[in-house]
Amino acid sequence: MVREIDGELLVLDMRSDQIHQLNRTAAFIWRMCDERATLQAIAAALACEFMVDEETALEDVAKTLSLLQHLHLLVSG
Repeated sequence: MVREIDGELLVLDMRSDQIHQLNRTAAFIWRMCDERATLQAIAAALACEFMVDEETALEDVAKTLSLLQHLHLLVSG
């Protein structure tokens, strides 16, 4: 279950009965995962959206995806 509040997301992990709050950057990355975009495509979109260089965006996306996977907030298809 997901709710958006002021650009951030609250994600209920029903399996662990925890609520995770994703900031605007993490929420942006999480939404891009629904589109089955590559890591590079997500980083390019993030760089454009938040006006950061692509190298920084790539590092941020990789770290965020790793954390989201660790928290079981991404489903492998």
